[in-house]
Amino acid sequence: MGSIAWKVLATVSGIVAGKAATKLTASGWKAATGGRPPVGKHDPEHSAAQIAVFTIVSTAVAGAFKAFAERKAADFYTKSSGTLPPPVLKQQQKAADKAAKKA
Repeated sequence: MGSIAWKVLATVSGIVAGKAATKLTASGWKAATGGRPPVGKHDPEHSAAQIAVFTIVSTAVAGAFKAFAERKAADFYTKSSGTLPPPVLKQQQKAADKAAKKA
């Protein structure tokens, strides 16, 4: 597996995580408020406070889902290819170079 495989895997996992996060936050909003979630910052059916709360919560959920999906994609890539994903290898190399400069 190469860099292209990692890019495809990371992209697909990010899209799936985004869709799942959107569905979860919309369902959670409906369960908590009984209404539909805000569709934008100018939604006349919701107050500015409601829109702010929804934005904060949905952003946090999306970030958590994306981090989880990327972690699982990296695990799958590592198990499939026997090496770490290219971005992780780059980070490790930068850290090693930085440590070598300090020594």
